[in-house]
Amino acid sequence: KDLDEKFPVTTLADYSSGNTKKSGSSKNIVAVLFAEGGISDGDPGPGQIGDKNYMKAIKKIKDNDKVKAVVVRVNSPGGSAMASENIWRELELVKEAGKPIIISMGSVAASGGYYIAAAGDEILAEPTTLTGSIGVFGVFPNAQELLNDKIGITFDTIKTGNFSTGLNPGVGLTEVERNWFQKSTERTYDIFLQRVSDARDMSKEAVHEIAQGRIWTAERALENGLVDQIGNLDDAIAIAAERAEITDDFRTREYPATKNPLELIISEFMNPKSTRTRILKEELGELYPYYQAAQEIKNMKGIQARLPFRLEVK
Repeated sequence: KDLDEKFPVTTLADYSSGNTKKSGSSKNIVAVLFAEGGISDGDPGPGQIGDKNYMKAIKKIKDNDKVKAVVVRVNSPGGSAMASENIWRELELVKEAGKPIIISMGSVAASGGYYIAAAGDEILAEPTTLTGSIGVFGVFPNAQELLNDKIGITFDTIKTGNFSTGLNPGVGLTEVERNWFQKSTERTYDIFLQRVSDARDMSKEAVHEIAQGRIWTAERALENGLVDQIGNLDDAIAIAAERAEITDDFRTREYPATKNPLELIISEFMNPKSTRTRILKEELGELYPYYQAAQEIKNMKGIQARLPFRLEVK
């Protein structure tokens, strides 16, 4: 061709902003909150849903007047029941502020993952989603026999009342302490049932029938009322925009905020947790997920709303 011939060109910025619904300059925003990984108390680091970080992100969404609707992309096997409750509560405050919430389930949205989903006005599941597992459990280690018989360490205690030694794995639980622990677990399960009952407009008894830790495929969850329809993330965004009446003029924004490449490099080397995680992934390779699962178990606190096994979807 003639070297002087001019070809139509565009800048990367103009190309990127071509779809005003998703990346343009519209003042109307549909926030997309990605909740991926196990649910933990505080700030557990990369790859986990820490209630401390997510509560901050959700508060930013609530306080941002430009955000008209929210999509929560849940891909989690659950975790801490308390952290799940904290995140659920913050999402409820977003709804009270008049912003619709649509849940988009990924590969798995179970236990604490479904607890979070219960805050949604509408729930969509992928065709391959596994969900449900509405239930909780508590674990208390008893190392008394190990310490006494295997290591030769014994404890002598003088109690002034129940719970005076705290929950000590080296001493074991008394009957009163065991009953308290059981009732605490049952109370947490009852709250979980109530959250789902209110969200799905079902009686608590009806929820209990499909709860008890049972896991459901997307189609079965649709049949028993745990989800509203089968759809993907784009479908959820479209529904959120429709509920907010901004279908012709909106863009999306991801939360927690996505860092640019330079910020990622800096945080990778400045954050000890990130550096350690990167090194472990390189050293352990395919074994890293099992190490991560073991760490999650070790760091478990309080009552858990999580799948009691490791699930791999390939």
